[in-house]
Amino acid sequence: MNRAGENTVKESKLFKLGMNRRRNIAGTVFAMSPLIGFFLFSFVPMCLSLYMSFGEMKTFDIFDIEMVGFANYIHIFTEDTLFFKSILNSFVYAITTVLLRTVLALLIAMLLRNITHGHKLISAILFIPFVCSVIATSVMWKWVFDYNYGVLNDLMDILGLPRVDWLHETSTAMGVIILQTVWGNLGFGIILYTAAFAAVNRSYIEAASIDGASRFCIFFRIEFPMISPTTFYLIVMGFINALQSFANFLVMTPNGGPDYSTLTMVFHVYNSAFGYLNFDYGMGYASALSWIVGIIVILFTAANFWLEKKWVNYEV
Repeated sequence: MNRAGENTVKESKLFKLGMNRRRNIAGTVFAMSPLIGFFLFSFVPMCLSLYMSFGEMKTFDIFDIEMVGFANYIHIFTEDTLFFKSILNSFVYAITTVLLRTVLALLIAMLLRNITHGHKLISAILFIPFVCSVIATSVMWKWVFDYNYGVLNDLMDILGLPRVDWLHETSTAMGVIILQTVWGNLGFGIILYTAAFAAVNRSYIEAASIDGASRFCIFFRIEFPMISPTTFYLIVMGFINALQSFANFLVMTPNGGPDYSTLTMVFHVYNSAFGYLNFDYGMGYASALSWIVGIIVILFTAANFWLEKKWVNYEV
């Protein structure tokens, strides 16, 4: 090969090397974008909140902070009675909503699979509330249960029953929010269970039927173990979301409900930072609360994963 040919080959190799290098750089930049977003909008705020949790802030200026050590955490566990009330409310809300949503979604999915025509349309209609704004649906339900002009109280007038102040009674306020949450998340569970039932190996069911197994036995011995991963996913994600619920409580019972009956952990964090006109609270105290709430959610999620080994079946 002459010198001109060798130069052409070298230039081609250098060109390909440069192109590969540029592609690698571009790929690295695009791959790092989620990491940069996590670092700027998650990791850095977490570090700042941890730093703020050991201080007392009278303003919203992070540089105007007086370090108090573990005073905020000590106050939470020794003097803040609302914190323990918020924990109880949060777990009552989470357990009730997850249980109702999971059971109802399973039952409706079982009914829909026996419908030959229109089951897809019904599933789509039931799924609509899940994709709607939580704020919008919360406002709608607040109107439905309003004491003066709510649709439900108007219906009770027609039936000759006394009006009920649903959102301002300790016995009904939490129940209304639980109803709104189950209604809004039911469609998601139905869609997942419908897909899970479709993936069940029919040969097992046919073999059990030939052997004389009852429908009840087939469900609990064959179908439920096969859809247990879907149930586990709904339970874990349902608890995580429920323990962090805030928007619907803020809209429907903005002051934590009557006698703080709807005050949740996250709502207490918000009130500590912005709502309570009391210098015992503030951004530093709210940061300490938020870390404790985060630890509670992590521990509860870890407990669910530990229990997973006892009842979830991943074998086909």
